[in-house]
Amino acid sequence: MKRTIYFIFLLFTCFVHTMHADDSDWIIHASYHDATKAVRVGSKTYVLASGSLFSYDKEDTSVETYDKTNALSDFGICDMAYCNGMKTLVLLYDNANVDLLSTDGERWNMPELKQKTLSDKTINELKVYGNEAFISTNSGVVVIDVMRQIFSNTYYFGEKITSCIADDKAICAKTPSGVFKGDRKLNLLDASNWKKVGESEYPSSRFADESKALKEQSDKLLAEVSTIVPGSPLRNYSYRLNMIGNRLLVAGGHFSYSIPKPYTGTLMKYEDGRWSSFDEKAALGALPALTYTNTTDIIQDPSDPEHHFVGTASSGIYEFKDYKLVHHYTPYRTPNDEFQVSAPLTSILPDNPNNYRYIRTTALSYDHDGNIWMCNNECDTIVRIMKKDGRWTSLYYEDIRRTPTFDRTVFDQRGWAWINSRRKATADRQYYAGLLVINTNGTLDNKSDDQHRFITTFTNLEGITYSPDLVHAVCEDMNGQMWIGCDKGVFVSTDPENVMTANYRFTQIKVPRNDGSDLADYLMNGVNVTCIAIDGGNRKWMGTATDGVYLISADGKETVAHFTSPNSPLISNTINDIAVDGQTGRVYIATDCGLCSYQGNATDPSESMTDSSLKVFPNPVRPEYAGDVHITGLMSDTDVKIVTASGQLVCEGVSYGGEFSWDCCYRTGKRVGSGIYYALCTDENGKHGACAKILVIK
Repeated sequence: MKRTIYFIFLLFTCFVHTMHADDSDWIIHASYHDATKAVRVGSKTYVLASGSLFSYDKEDTSVETYDKTNALSDFGICDMAYCNGMKTLVLLYDNANVDLLSTDGERWNMPELKQKTLSDKTINELKVYGNEAFISTNSGVVVIDVMRQIFSNTYYFGEKITSCIADDKAICAKTPSGVFKGDRKLNLLDASNWKKVGESEYPSSRFADESKALKEQSDKLLAEVSTIVPGSPLRNYSYRLNMIGNRLLVAGGHFSYSIPKPYTGTLMKYEDGRWSSFDEKAALGALPALTYTNTTDIIQDPSDPEHHFVGTASSGIYEFKDYKLVHHYTPYRTPNDEFQVSAPLTSILPDNPNNYRYIRTTALSYDHDGNIWMCNNECDTIVRIMKKDGRWTSLYYEDIRRTPTFDRTVFDQRGWAWINSRRKATADRQYYAGLLVINTNGTLDNKSDDQHRFITTFTNLEGITYSPDLVHAVCEDMNGQMWIGCDKGVFVSTDPENVMTANYRFTQIKVPRNDGSDLADYLMNGVNVTCIAIDGGNRKWMGTATDGVYLISADGKETVAHFTSPNSPLISNTINDIAVDGQTGRVYIATDCGLCSYQGNATDPSESMTDSSLKVFPNPVRPEYAGDVHITGLMSDTDVKIVTASGQLVCEGVSYGGEFSWDCCYRTGKRVGSGIYYALCTDENGKHGACAKILVIK
């Protein structure tokens, strides 16, 4: 009754809660394995590992990690050096960005080299002499004045610089054609003042001794901290994500013809705040070299959480039990493959002596009956199925024959399979980017009642037709609508049961410009959308090829947030995949550089709610906390009112899925004072109600 009285007498309204982005909402899941360089500063040892930075304090044994959320401006450090005179670390990134990080935690970012147009920014070496840092690149030598935090000079040679040494009198630069020396009393911006000298002048014995001493010191420090590895992923590889409950599975390969390097088979699990890796020693030891590479899919057995199947862009299917390899499914006898199980798969190069390295088997997914579907790319029969009883079957379709890049399979609520074909062929090939939809009517062994359609053009409701060059993503939202991401933008099948019909039209959502013109633009029009994930509020998280991550409202008509690497701790604007933890609302983002995550404000809705089922965090809200308070355990579209102990309305809104977020402010934007506040919650039908208490300490 008391709760009902509150609702009757609350007469004021305030802004509905919105997303408040804060660096503390982000986690950079950087790898800290494979340490390559270390420097000692006082009691601390700074360690460069897998392109990431951490420190170990030998006095108190504390470990501290440094990333975009707390100290750095970028991600992916290729080298570091220490300037003793300025007590400053010089951090050089893969993209030529530079940070100067003082030992007291102050940081200066120097993006000029990153932004500068040079013919080739390939970085070959970083050295510090005195209070200057020298960066040897394929275009020349770049000099940093560490004391003034500026780039003081850039010297061009017309060829790459592999190494550089300097003192107060001269600079020596080593190139493929020889060593050049410049007298520092002269204008070294004038190329004629650099003289070619003999190899004997590079390096001098003093420089050689100094370099040797630094190397020996680094090696000694690395040995000392060899057992110190902050909890982290094994590698900064993240291609495909699979979220099961609060368990995140990561397949860290790639399925890209533009990346020639095969990635070592990498499978990782993140659960309850801890990282672990699937055992790869057996595969690397028993299989031929370069066989266990480019893991591109990982799926979990619905009936056994410790049983997984893995697809690859190179060598067929792998089966793991208790995170150890038990079977390798391949059609070819391979040397020393003790895990081999014969499977009806096909190599794209069947006559090649290494044919077992070219079995591109991707797009793994369990159907509703527990059968494993996959795509055996670039073969005559693409769609293969390992049935629950271990028998195999296949589905042959002439219109997708030899297509090379099917890479995601999604089953909708009817049990239909939606599989994207990513790439459109070049002029000399005959295949298409598109969307394959299959309805087996629940009878895999009876193909006579099957339906399928391979959609390569998307016509919207206004009759405009698109032929995408790239179709990356397909997913089903909470309303049963299918969302498709491609290089032309986003298309929606609002009535997917009719997608098999001729002349079917997709919806392109119109977003009003709200500029008084009554005009609208198509959602994400022309943006290359690489992945789509649905959160508990039915909102769409969309990853892109070059433009970071978008959060789109449930109806697609509003951009709630847009995260890029310049405006947030997002580590790259090239997004491979996104997965949402429905229990916590955390959004995991796989990029071409590695993995990061963001604390979203939508969880999966509950079917009912009571006072005891609601959770509030943090609670109490302490003075140093500046983020949102999150209320979870709500039903879908729950009406939430935040009130004071005396019943004064502070804020109200509607939950996103099972979560409501409050910024601890009045509707005016002023932060509330210390006291007890109540969250009064009722479902959209008014049948369920619950109340949570929040203590704010100012």
